Amino acid sequence: MKAPSAVIALIVCLSAATPLLASSAVGDVVGKLTVGYQGWFGAKGDKSPRDAWIHWVDHSDHPYKDHQKFDIWPDVREYTHTYQTGYANLGNGQPATLFSSYDNQTVDTHFKWMHEVNIYITICNNIDTAALQRFAGDAKKDPGYAKWLNDIADNVRAGAEAHGPKFYVMWDISGWNNFATELVEDYDTNIKRLTTSKAYAQQNGKPVVCVWGFGFNDRPQDTKGALNVIEQLKQRGLYVIGGVDTQWRSDTSAWKDVFTKLDMLQPWAVGRFGGVPGAEGYKPTLEADYKHLNELKIDYQPVLFAGFSWGNWVPKAVRNQIPREHGDFMWRQFVNVRELDIPSCYVAMFDEYDEG
Repeated sequence: MKAPSAVIALIVCLSAATPLLASSAVGDVVGKLTVGYQGWFGAKGDKSPRDAWIHWVDHSDHPYKDHQKFDIWPDVREYTHTYQTGYANLGNGQPATLFSSYDNQTVDTHFKWMHEVNIYITICNNIDTAALQRFAGDAKKDPGYAKWLNDIADNVRAGAEAHGPKFYVMWDISGWNNFATELVEDYDTNIKRLTTSKAYAQQNGKPVVCVWGFGFNDRPQDTKGALNVIEQLKQRGLYVIGGVDTQWRSDTSAWKDVFTKLDMLQPWAVGRFGGVPGAEGYKPTLEADYKHLNELKIDYQPVLFAGFSWGNWVPKAVRNQIPREHGDFMWRQFVNVRELDIPSCYVAMFDEYDEG
């Protein structure tokens, strides 16, 4: 994978940026381009505790024609370890194989790609930071799953240290009803050790963490627990980002008090609009979010995305639901960011083949 055009486009757009108004000075997330990193793919035979095809298919037999969850086929030519699927050979005659995120060489290759973009356009910034997603809801009751998560986190740390992009941990509380009591424990037990890495992201002199899922109607609704989690993380000297629902400004529930306790807000945008006109129409939301957060002295990290499709994952889902339009869709979103002088942004996601 050599400097894909969409990635080049977004980086060129950011390279034109001048440090602008923000509540915090430029650090590893403020004034920087962050990408989400799932790291959630597994394969049978990858020597992981799970030893299963994960996210390529539903933890069952190997993927094959009409039996898969992903919509996009990855270029695997630079991986040293891949795993045989049940598909016919590719058009060039090569076997149809897929990667596992449990292989450290897979993650190392991804972080090398994040850095290599600078080789092709020397006047622009590369990808600065990666947010490692952590779905830890089942980790406490499943030691094998906990080891899987921690080993992949170690792969990310090694890849970041080797190639330059910074990283931080982003917990996703989807389905995690006990997050209020377990998340901080997970930090103390499994994540704190990562923050000593030279590659761990720092903002305002503090290690960065994020909790995603605050204020969504279909996520846990424990607002008191959320406030307690934020307070405890801050007591540990951390800079805390919150992944929040798109309509956070108009929320009149108890979540409104949660939002104001965060150091940075990341309102979710994936699936909220489609097409270049839709991206243009979202610009007033970006502007209003940015203005309001500046008034609150809270940093802002808008979410941008290349497109969306999970036609092979969700039954009866629309295929190619939000087309990429040859990169024009994401390019328009970056134009919005530049035109509004927003200094930071988050791209969902670097490695999410199963949600397109």
